[in-house]
Amino acid sequence: MNRKEIERLPVGGLEVTEVKIYPFDLTGIGGSVKAVATVKINDILQIKDIKIIYSNKGYFIQMPSKKSRTGEFIPVVEPLSKELYAHIRRKVLDEFKRIMERYDEEADINP
Repeated sequence: MNRKEIERLPVGGLEVTEVKIYPFDLTGIGGSVKAVATVKINDILQIKDIKIIYSNKGYFIQMPSKKSRTGEFIPVVEPLSKELYAHIRRKVLDEFKRIMERYDEEADINP
């Protein structure tokens, strides 16, 4: 099994059971956020506002955070296990890729 396959497996009984992607593009104004995701874990916990960001190293996710009065970003949701973070990241990026491929196909069909 390769790393991506391992990252798709449940971690400590926790598994991403649903992913919803809300794509948008801020490239024209210099933004690097490409979409926002909502995930369900074991169909009993929902995490909203996971950002999908593109950098020169590729795509990554940023868990929800809020800005403090001092301007510092404070995590609202923070997986304490690297394996759980990798599982969430893999599931979100897999679904993002699937959605973007579907949009590309639809754009080719409806020019």
